Amino acid sequence: MTSGPARGKRRLRAGNPRIPLTNRLVMRLLDSAARSPLDCGMGVLRYTSRTGVRVALPVQVARDDDRVVVLAGDAAKKRWWRHFTGRAPVEVLLDGRWHGGTGVVVTGPESAAAEAYRRAHPRVALPEDATFVVITFPGPLPSTLPLRGRPLARAWFATVTLAEFTGFAVPACVGTFTAGMTSAVTVPALLVAGAVEGCLLGWGQAAVLSHALPRLRRRRWIAATAGAAALAYLIGLIPSIYGESMAAWPPVPLAIVVALLGTVLLASIGTAQWLVLRCHVRHAARWIPATTAAWTVGLGMFTGFTTPLWQPGQPLALTVTIGVAGGLLMAATTSAITGYALRHLLP
Repeated sequence: MTSGPARGKRRLRAGNPRIPLTNRLVMRLLDSAARSPLDCGMGVLRYTSRTGVRVALPVQVARDDDRVVVLAGDAAKKRWWRHFTGRAPVEVLLDGRWHGGTGVVVTGPESAAAEAYRRAHPRVALPEDATFVVITFPGPLPSTLPLRGRPLARAWFATVTLAEFTGFAVPACVGTFTAGMTSAVTVPALLVAGAVEGCLLGWGQAAVLSHALPRLRRRRWIAATAGAAALAYLIGLIPSIYGESMAAWPPVPLAIVVALLGTVLLASIGTAQWLVLRCHVRHAARWIPATTAAWTVGLGMFTGFTTPLWQPGQPLALTVTIGVAGGLLMAATTSAITGYALRHLLP
């Protein structure tokens, strides 16, 4: 016979299921405007267990017409899927919307569920004991319409701000650690860091664009953005490399060269992305002045915010904090302007 305290502990655990932090973060993202990088192939299951506990967990899903197939990874070590050995009601979060349906377990790597899962996730190797939960719905699932208008702008702002802010931290850290070293070290390091920033920025943008332009190739967009970012950093480093010799130039040629380099720097990312965007959007060339304006304002905001606050002899922690705040301000500014432009560029 179970003692009273033991029963109380079981009720406490059942009433307060411990969801891992990573799962909570993923579910929050999937239910927010910043879900774009995750919700392509991801969803959330929500159901009530036989003991009355509300369960929610993020899963990788495969849509197959009007049903959803979920693979129970490491099924032998998991218990959640056993709830569906008999048909049981379940809710699924797809594309930011909840849908009520019924789930049931299907096993075997040669089942129809396995084929549907392979079509959606061809790189996933299915084990011999592959276990799936197939979810059907009382009516047809709404078709996924291309992201447009304000939802597009909101998703772009949330996702791209985070991506650019994270990416900007890479060259900022590299610049801090390589300060005082020779140009033979700092230049290659910053070029690589700039390319990494471009990769992260392009990844965030492509994650949103995949919902607005389903045929857009993410890898091409990311590669174009990374290459353009590296070029922009190379141009930005020219004054530090050739500053002494350029200072001896006559004022007029110097001003012309600086203006040309500045224009190429600010327009580099937009121009590279236009080469990809023009295959999918009419008037795609408008993206170049839009991104040029965004980076002009964003870099101006960063400089205007950080320059008065950075002072000689400051503690390193304060210097980093100011830079982080300036980077976030720059990221939010550029993503807001480009998001507005994208909203009006796509019909």
